[in-house]
Amino acid sequence: MRRVVSCATPRILNVRGGYHPSEKPHTVLIADGLPAPLAGPGRLRLRLVHHYRIIETADERGPWRVSTGGYFYSLDDPDNREIIAYQWHPEGRSPMQFPHLHLGSGAGCRREDLAAAHCPTGRISVEEVLRFAIVDLHVEPLRPDWADVFDEAQRNFETWRRWP
Repeated sequence: MRRVVSCATPRILNVRGGYHPSEKPHTVLIADGLPAPLAGPGRLRLRLVHHYRIIETADERGPWRVSTGGYFYSLDDPDNREIIAYQWHPEGRSPMQFPHLHLGSGAGCRREDLAAAHCPTGRISVEEVLRFAIVDLHVEPLRPDWADVFDEAQRNFETWRRWP
């Protein structure tokens, strides 16, 4: 995840909680959860909060695995208004425990029903969000090998995930 994030922002990815098994999910985030600026004409900002667990397992993949416990990835405009946010909070208090996205005020969404909607998605990786930002929203990558880094990370994500 650090390599992927380094393709779009120089901000540091912080691990909170550690690298040990725990009942409560650990968290990894950028810049203490604050929006991280992305290069490019749109002056977009990235917020990333990813929850994970380290689980002991006895299968062909090895004695340990990392399991995603939820995520919040958003792209915001320069005024910190959310444009789009990908969320999955299966263990939260929200009844919306499926992966979904929100269209925020930064997207210029004027329909109140759509702005409040939880638009269903499949699981979304950090690589997919940042590829979308670079390809479609004109964020300037910080590394010339960004596409190779994303491709490798996406392959690993798809190989090791437990559900599509």
